[in-house]
Amino acid sequence: MAESLKVKVKCHACRYEMAGTAKYGKGHYVSQGLDFKFIAIGRLKEKQGGFRVKGKVSIVCPNCEVINEYEI
Repeated sequence: MAESLKVKVKCHACRYEMAGTAKYGKGHYVSQGLDFKFIAIGRLKEKQGGFRVKGKVSIVCPNCEVINEYEI
């Protein structure tokens, strides 16, 4: 089953706002909008019984070309 990711962040250097979405699953990753690299670290169990993905995101700013890394 594919999981959805939504990323909306600001560049560390120039404060340019970047946004993108992606769907990923077993052997499957498709980004839409801004292209970013996602590395899944694990899954966290929520109080409602579902799971939330924990991972790292790397995005190259299209405005100033600085590599930004965020933990989600």
